[in-house]
Amino acid sequence: MNLTAELHGAVTGVKQDERRSAVLIADGEATFRTGLRRVLEGLGRYEVVGEASTAREAARLLRGTEPELVVMDLALARQVGLEPHRLGGLLARPPKVVLLAGEGGHERLEEALDAGVRGFVTKNLDARLLDAVLGHVLADGCAIAPEVFGALMDRPAASRAQFARSHDRIGLLNDSERHVLELLGHGFENAQIAEELHLSRASVKTYVSRLLSKLHLDNRTQAALVANETGLTLSGRA
Repeated sequence: MNLTAELHGAVTGVKQDERRSAVLIADGEATFRTGLRRVLEGLGRYEVVGEASTAREAARLLRGTEPELVVMDLALARQVGLEPHRLGGLLARPPKVVLLAGEGGHERLEEALDAGVRGFVTKNLDARLLDAVLGHVLADGCAIAPEVFGALMDRPAASRAQFARSHDRIGLLNDSERHVLELLGHGFENAQIAEELHLSRASVKTYVSRLLSKLHLDNRTQAALVANETGLTLSGRA
């Protein structure tokens, strides 16, 4: 179901006095921005503090509004090298970024996550799933919409075979490496993993390197996908 078709369909049980998370919307299509604003505000958990139609306008609004979350169109994100989190580089607390992708956008997923994006969804995601994704990202998680994840599962046979072999090699990891892999699956960065597991950043970097080697993976984004595919992220962690 398209987001713009859910302008009056979002149901909320949020109390009137509950704090709302500040969100900046960045998308080149005015009709979509308006629809997304109404959906988010209808959910009752978000306050849209600005709308931008270009990457430059988004950067200006970021400095003026300092939102917690930026929901940005993939096409605009590519204008800043697919690293939209850099837009908030001068802020004391840079916002978390969720990308909105059209058809075929999943092909840029690995690049986006490696660049620091915390969420990746399609524009036809329904309001309740969007709410779940945004909530997880705001809780310091990393979220991929089911439709995007499904597209990844349809990747070429050779790629699927590689990931299947990685699944089979999970047993080669020691406990520390498994814990690190689980946190990678939740979107944790090295500094967060170090704090969570009471390790030095150097140790975390070593563990990541070792688990990538053991699982025959190329990068931490692939490791995060394996963690999700094998159920390591089902521990109930936010």
